[in-house]
Amino acid sequence: MTSQYSKLDATQDPKMQQGDLYQEHQRRFYEVCMVFKCKTSKLVKYDETDNGMNDQGRVLSEPEDWAREKMQMWKQRREAILKSLQNCGLHLFCYYSRDRDEVIVKIGASPQKLRDTAARMKYKLQLKKQYLNAYAEYRHDFPGRPERQFKDRRVISHIYKTHTDDDYPDSDAIFKSLDKINLIHHIITSKDKDCAGINIGKLLHDEEVKSYFPLHEANVIAELKTNKLQWFLMPEDFANKIRDYFGDRIAYYFLFMAFYWKWLVPLALVGLALQFIDVMFRTGDNITAIPFCILMSVWSIFLPYFWRRQEAKYAIGWGTLDLVETLEPCRPEHYGDPRINPVTAQVEPYYPWQNRVLHYVKSYALMAVISVLVIGSILTILYFRHNMKDTTPGGYWTFQILLAVFVECTNGLLTRLAHWLTTRENHRTQSEHETHMLAKVMILKFVTSYFILYYTAFYKHHTYVFNEQMECYNDDCFLDLQWQLATFVVFRLTFSNLYEFIEPKVKLWWRSLFLERKSFTTTLHSSLSGHTLLELADMSAAEQQAKKEKYDEFANFDEVLIAHGFSTFFAVTSPWVCAATLFASLVEIAMDMKSLMENRQRPIPRKSRHNEPWSTAFDVYGIISASTNIVLLIFASHEYDEWTFTEKLVLFIYLEHMILLSRLALKIIFPDVPRNVELLQLKQDNMVHRCLENIKVEQNQDFSMFRDHRQHNIEVFEFDIMERDEEEEVEPTLNLGESTQTMLSGFQDESTRWLPRSKK
Repeated sequence: MTSQYSKLDATQDPKMQQGDLYQEHQRRFYEVCMVFKCKTSKLVKYDETDNGMNDQGRVLSEPEDWAREKMQMWKQRREAILKSLQNCGLHLFCYYSRDRDEVIVKIGASPQKLRDTAARMKYKLQLKKQYLNAYAEYRHDFPGRPERQFKDRRVISHIYKTHTDDDYPDSDAIFKSLDKINLIHHIITSKDKDCAGINIGKLLHDEEVKSYFPLHEANVIAELKTNKLQWFLMPEDFANKIRDYFGDRIAYYFLFMAFYWKWLVPLALVGLALQFIDVMFRTGDNITAIPFCILMSVWSIFLPYFWRRQEAKYAIGWGTLDLVETLEPCRPEHYGDPRINPVTAQVEPYYPWQNRVLHYVKSYALMAVISVLVIGSILTILYFRHNMKDTTPGGYWTFQILLAVFVECTNGLLTRLAHWLTTRENHRTQSEHETHMLAKVMILKFVTSYFILYYTAFYKHHTYVFNEQMECYNDDCFLDLQWQLATFVVFRLTFSNLYEFIEPKVKLWWRSLFLERKSFTTTLHSSLSGHTLLELADMSAAEQQAKKEKYDEFANFDEVLIAHGFSTFFAVTSPWVCAATLFASLVEIAMDMKSLMENRQRPIPRKSRHNEPWSTAFDVYGIISASTNIVLLIFASHEYDEWTFTEKLVLFIYLEHMILLSRLALKIIFPDVPRNVELLQLKQDNMVHRCLENIKVEQNQDFSMFRDHRQHNIEVFEFDIMERDEEEEVEPTLNLGESTQTMLSGFQDESTRWLPRSKK
């Protein structure tokens, strides 16, 4: 690997040219990109071949000694990593960035390397349609052994599906883009045979590598952009395209969003009709609350259950229904004493679970303190609203908006707090880290987002805060709750989407103004228009993608979960919120679609059987929603004022158990994995076994046609002569006397037999 890198894009690579024209659908030679640091600043000179000027005509200055040493160290580390990648059989194409301060490396693999790696790691590929589109591990064709006259020959390369429309597909056509990325990523990171064993996570954490991501495919992105309506409907074919390009986890997210808004449609229509009735009654506390409460409780309980059935249908089509969880690598941030992992036999940090338990106690203790402070802050705002609503401009509504702003800002800070607490717990894998972080985020944001609503519904009426008696709006707590919930929903709908829109532009402004030292005018123009030609001039496609932010799946699901709580917890008081959540879900899909394809790097695809832990989170919210709506109807409304507390409690227990029993009955009638999916899995397993073992299916034959060609009759015995009774099976014993007598009698018999012959 030489130290000079050509400033060429992939389209100028001589390996990728065939004739005079570069075909758009020609085989991609490179799938993954790594970006290394090269210079401490684009204004210093290091390994320059020109007259000390960059491409923009700026004069480059000589670096200081410390900067030269650092750049030399970067170069040595970079050369060592690239040499390791080359030695394991990967193809590399390196070139400088526009400002020559970074080295961009595109990484690919030959078809034979992909096949060898797939066979070694038993990577599953999709079979052809006549083989039920099943997934089977890749195996090389076996020519057979001469000593067996090649009777054990197995040719199975024809069973794998080719993902191209060409009549004469390339040798790597059996691999999707998703498969190539997974295989190349395995070669780079694994310590298996013919793999580099590079810890990419640690390099990114130590900032030795600036970016590591799969390269986008312009033709696929253009096709996905032209089918914008399909992102909302998510038919099966389009969902497969999303999965083949972005991976299982992102495909499951958009499938869930499509599933979610479709389930919201009937609920939104019913909610709008009931809201009109509430306007006629001038309160949500009327007779229509009873059926809508039961409907909402059943809906919130059944939603995650039927989504799991939907997950199973797609998992069988993606070959992940029987996915076995593998041992995940350590997170780069994981620290501890170096020990040998008993599974991998590799040295990795070991952190005792006793120390982690101590961090658990500290984390949840701090969360309890933070929750008390948040509750105290909300009650303080309520106190000032009660006393100052007549003297403050905007009056009551000013404090409503102030509460919404406080909730949203606090939620943002609590997300960072949860991340910090989870990082201190030092979890080994990324899955464990995300699961524990989700638990903290759910608890903290539940208190922040919903405390004021629970307080208004159950405790506000004629209670005291700081020795001041609280009152509901127009002395109707249902109406007060409805307006507060409306403020939260509308503010969140506008604030979250506005923040998601301007966040990349603010980061671009910060990077351009403070890191790249651009002028304020240029920075302002770039920030308002996004990545303009001024920002991305003369940059290759890979360099442009390296400047983008990583995709954050956790943040997207977190927003949907909070909005789901607003739409279901207190739907009895505000039926129209379901329609607002439906609109917010459609907007969220549009924003996430645009962000994923235009403003984010292509994520490393991840295989997954399901959408956990988020499906469990929605399951928990469904139980809370059903309980909240029933309690709100029975204990907080005026529909059951004439009932005694015991009668209300009995009604609550009855309704709660009826809903839970209905789900139990539903689980018996409709299992998590549909029966047709289980049957298809059995058929696919049988098909895969026959294909891989080269077992031919023969039709049933009538062997009676051969009865005239038998050689001899079959003898039938009276009993089983091979079986002896236990009584007959006597252990032999040694008796010298009997043995001697037997021997003498034998000699006598032989002597009498030979004596007459000798006389003759």
